[in-house]
Amino acid sequence: MKKTIPFLSLLATLACASCSNTLFAKAAPDNGVEKSLFHYAPVAPEKTDSFEGDVYFSRNYFEHFSTEFDPHLASASLCMAISSFTDFGPYDASWYENQSKYLKEYFGAIGFNSFTINEDYKKSAEFGTIGLAAAKREIGDYTIVAVTPRSGGYFREWANNMHLGDGSQSDSMHEGWYNAANKLLSFLDGYVSDNNIQGRVKLWMAGFSRGGATANIASALIDNKLANGQKVFSNGASTSREDVYAYTFEAPQGANVNVQSVRKPKDALYDNIFNIVNPLDIVPKVPMKEYGFTRFGRDKYVTNRFYDPSGYDDNRRTYNAFQDLFNKNKSLVPNRSDEFIMGGFEVTNFGTDIAAVIADVLIHDWEFATYVRDHEDDTKANYDANIATSLFLEELTKQIGGRDEFVRKLQTPLENLMLLIQNESSQIQFPMGKLLKTIFVSALYEGVLGASGKAKSSIKSTWGDAMGEEIYNLTSALRGPLFDAYWEKPNETFSLAGYCSMIMQNHYPDFVFAHLASQDSYYVDNYNSTRGDSLRVVPLMNSADYGRMSFFGYNDIGLRLDNSDGKRVVNVDGHYLGKSDVKTCEPGFAFGYYSYATEEKMELFMPKGRQYNISMLSYSKKPSHRCEYWAYYEYFALDNTGRTQVELDHKKEKVCFGSDRHKRDVRVDI
Repeated sequence: MKKTIPFLSLLATLACASCSNTLFAKAAPDNGVEKSLFHYAPVAPEKTDSFEGDVYFSRNYFEHFSTEFDPHLASASLCMAISSFTDFGPYDASWYENQSKYLKEYFGAIGFNSFTINEDYKKSAEFGTIGLAAAKREIGDYTIVAVTPRSGGYFREWANNMHLGDGSQSDSMHEGWYNAANKLLSFLDGYVSDNNIQGRVKLWMAGFSRGGATANIASALIDNKLANGQKVFSNGASTSREDVYAYTFEAPQGANVNVQSVRKPKDALYDNIFNIVNPLDIVPKVPMKEYGFTRFGRDKYVTNRFYDPSGYDDNRRTYNAFQDLFNKNKSLVPNRSDEFIMGGFEVTNFGTDIAAVIADVLIHDWEFATYVRDHEDDTKANYDANIATSLFLEELTKQIGGRDEFVRKLQTPLENLMLLIQNESSQIQFPMGKLLKTIFVSALYEGVLGASGKAKSSIKSTWGDAMGEEIYNLTSALRGPLFDAYWEKPNETFSLAGYCSMIMQNHYPDFVFAHLASQDSYYVDNYNSTRGDSLRVVPLMNSADYGRMSFFGYNDIGLRLDNSDGKRVVNVDGHYLGKSDVKTCEPGFAFGYYSYATEEKMELFMPKGRQYNISMLSYSKKPSHRCEYWAYYEYFALDNTGRTQVELDHKKEKVCFGSDRHKRDVRVDI
């Protein structure tokens, strides 16, 4: 079985994460920083050698308040998280006792001692287990205690990611990760007591993916204990919020805006928690914000063309240099996420096209991405995987219903399927892309063609009776919501299915490491000094928020969008019966036009913090029809009922128009 990294997705969008070699220059910075090697687990069962990389460590990382982001500590934290990955078999007693061997080596390399793991790290992973490890290092008058959850290669633990729960047992948080976080707090307290650690303690916590979600919640629970005057350690050792350093990577959203026992997720109390996120990765978008989910603390984002069109090519050069270094040594595939395009159907050919695609993909195992590339949707200008994924998940969540509906309809089928897939004894190269294609196409096959049960025999013949039964159960649960979401967002759904494998690459730890190396001057300076290159450091973004405008209920819209200095950035001519004509859509902006049979819809995505002038020439064939638009930031969610909007950082403007043909100029600050 291929090394996997978990995340919860309503489509069971499952990533197979691989690990690569990070061979950097051997010259350490001349500033007292300690440079060491560490290892982490191989890519697949047939690989017997671990991967090797450099890590930099300095006591200076802990000489500033934890609320100050440290790019070097961020890189060291990622190294900690990925070294926690579990190796492959032979799954005998000795193997189980040594699942944490790379993490133990990592801590030894950076001068930490008293390495300890919990019992879950010594046995076969199950639904409710969570591997945990800790080590310490004394520096001056304080002790650094590092703790990390197992962040990869945990097999059947993966199914616990699907255990959303109704929130009643977890203060609205994700129940699986909430329970894991409380186990971490208990383990940490025991570690400090068992090692007789006294005086001042500085906590260092890190995790990747599932481990990141666990570390995120655990850090927030600690912050609240300290804010409420409670003790973190029962033996009398002390710590403060400024001494809790927490870094997570590609962590899904386990916090919730509806929490009652702790402060709200974006409260300043959590400014010592940093979450590094790739906007193109689907994992950090789930569970969805429409259920109120988010992360505690501050999110920081890696570079992206949409957010930095002028500097992106130069930023990408730095990233590519590190990723090429990985590929040169381990022959991994390059990151092709920038190649994403929107594909889709013409309304007039909808039935013919979808039937042909279903037949080709499901029956003939045709390459879905090829069809997408050959059917580009030119009415979706500059859409990237971030925008397409966000729109699709938003729509799918609406079709599923509230959180309770998710739990009732999907939670058990998802958990059961994951328990079957993540069987460590099988040691098979599990074809995740094929599974996703089966679920997607089979659900559409039955939904579009009305052939209930027709796909079941095909699924079982491909996957076997036991696996096929669980796949079909999940397909059946998804059939209605997925088809309804497809009907509302056909081309987003279609494109995500086609480019699923490419999008999953953004969750690979190797690609994450390339981004972290790009933002760390220790790695960049070493690269430049030994290779004669001139790469520049690529800082992380503090926000991946964007303005979004939606125009509903028109049959014909002519749209002009100018920025504050009068420069035209979007220019679209609407069409009464056919597709719109996108005259201009500059980089850094995205425009989408939905031409349905009766009414049309337009969407605009643009940088926030600017003033725009909108000119609209609009027409509605319904004399009494009301037309409106609004602009808002993405930091909002719905409560647990799915009906009431909870504002996080939300700005909304609405204007309603009459039904006659007219032209309007509106100035909007976003």
